[in-house]
Amino acid sequence: MSDLHLNFGAQPNERPGDDDAREARHQVLATLLGAYADGELPPETASQIDAHLLGCARCRREVELHAVVSARLSREPQVLASSTFRDRVMQEIAETRLPSAPRATASRAWWQSPRIGVGAALIVLALTAALSSTRWRQDAVRARPVSARVDAVAVPLFVAILDDYRRVMAGDLPGRARDLDAVRAAVPFPVQPLRGAGASLLAAWSTDLRGEPAAVLAYRWHDRLVLEYLVAEPVFFRHPGLRAPIAAGQLVSAVSSPQGLLAWAAPQSGAILVGDVAPDELSALRVGDAVR
Repeated sequence: MSDLHLNFGAQPNERPGDDDAREARHQVLATLLGAYADGELPPETASQIDAHLLGCARCRREVELHAVVSARLSREPQVLASSTFRDRVMQEIAETRLPSAPRATASRAWWQSPRIGVGAALIVLALTAALSSTRWRQDAVRARPVSARVDAVAVPLFVAILDDYRRVMAGDLPGRARDLDAVRAAVPFPVQPLRGAGASLLAAWSTDLRGEPAAVLAYRWHDRLVLEYLVAEPVFFRHPGLRAPIAAGQLVSAVSSPQGLLAWAAPQSGAILVGDVAPDELSALRVGDAVR
């Protein structure tokens, strides 16, 4: 399957009440959820759906249903029709004049496929009732408290990162996980993903923060999307609000609601995590880091 370019996130010019546009994107997405759950999509498309699922409970439930139904059907023994029945069906097909197929008016979701039998439909109904009362599981990961808090708007680097983060979150993720080698070649410092519990690398790309090169790594962390920005040491230590606490061995945090930021010194660079997450929770992702 060739790579697809899709956009399931909120659009920059979309009005809050534009329900029709949002529903149209969901209809497109519904046709891909089955292939996504079966691991049949190209990495770039799968990464975009990963990001969409973080904020869409309805689509997460449909992916869960697909996975459970597929697992259940895979355990069912195959029942073969008798040769007499097969011959009769083939004769009926040969003698039936097929009407012209009507133009499709909507894409059929996976659960509407005629290949899914009555038994599967009953399973879906039962699972829908069971899953409707459950929410997407989220691990309550807590880590050591952040030692130093600064004003986000007082640190130009944080302001530039927040501007870039909000721009990215308004559309598609610019890169994909397999772009990591290209990102490493584009910046003059090491780029090593975090390996915190529950975190997976979705995408990697390089960007420009007010004239300074930066690497960006996007993680799916439990049910959230978190970005890590890596910048060169001179850029990172330019502001005294970062130099002093980092020199004292502290992490640095800031809040610009609803975003939280967490910064620390990385090898030959500075690292800043940003997401719609409180800084003390971001420290849990950072504490579990390891190079690969």
